Amino acid sequence: MTLPVVVRNQFPQVRSYLWLPYALFFVFLLNTTNTALAITASVTYQPMVSNGLAAGQPFEAWILLDRSLEPTQSGYAVPSGTTMRFKFPKSFRVLPHVKPEAVLLYGWPQKAIPIKFDVALDPQDPRTVVITVLQPLEAKSPDKPGLKAIHLRTGEVNPPLEGKYPIEIEFTNAGELSGKTRAIASITRDPVPNIAAYNQLHEGRNEDWQHVKHGETTLLPLDLLITLPQTSRSSVSLHPTENGVLEILSDERLIGTITTKGVQVILKPEGFGPGFARLGIVRFRVTAGATPGIAEIKAQLTGGPAYSLHLVVEP
Repeated sequence: MTLPVVVRNQFPQVRSYLWLPYALFFVFLLNTTNTALAITASVTYQPMVSNGLAAGQPFEAWILLDRSLEPTQSGYAVPSGTTMRFKFPKSFRVLPHVKPEAVLLYGWPQKAIPIKFDVALDPQDPRTVVITVLQPLEAKSPDKPGLKAIHLRTGEVNPPLEGKYPIEIEFTNAGELSGKTRAIASITRDPVPNIAAYNQLHEGRNEDWQHVKHGETTLLPLDLLITLPQTSRSSVSLHPTENGVLEILSDERLIGTITTKGVQVILKPEGFGPGFARLGIVRFRVTAGATPGIAEIKAQLTGGPAYSLHLVVEP
């Protein structure tokens, strides 16, 4: 009788390790996919206030999503039924009698997205603000590029100490926006001087990312609102210098500058009536140079965050 021949693997460890490269590949693929789909957000000062991220003050800020603010770049389309949850850490003190408020934004100030939504505190967790979208939000043109930012004013009071505090954000039933992320609120010890675009004088039209031919002046002038903390708005003005910088003056005192980088442009102040000057609004015109490309115009008050505008110079 012939017995069966049994062939044993003399290198069992080789067989056991054969799966390892494939496993590592799938782990890499999974991590790469999760990274590619991850949502990111940041917390920045709301352009018209100085105390929204200051210690001990009521929270008010912009939540910026991870899409370019250039209007030709699409933001997020959001379906009806989307919920957005913003959970604040315990270091924020809750004022339950204060109703939270929100504005959905295309990415520039004074231009709210005209759709219906509800905003309220979560009855089970007063440190969580919930926005429920009641109409679909499309992303279809430079005038309506989709959701890029959320202006949030809440019943939370900022922590008494400066520092970095995480806000947990969750988007549900939100299409491509669905998911969770964490945004860091950088709380400052004191309110800060603030400067930002003031589009309200142009019916909310976006002054940023205007396109012009070389040698032409922008269709819309650039208006900036200056907010000085713990100070009544003084008369403000712009003063040109020999190197092309605009100095920002408050009662003839230097408080900031407007500078440029990128392709050459010319900044020219334009006078306002005394009423606008007392409100803290300044205006200037921008004329493109001969070189096509992008110019960045940066305004900053001493001790405050920078605010950038852009001009696209076409050939």
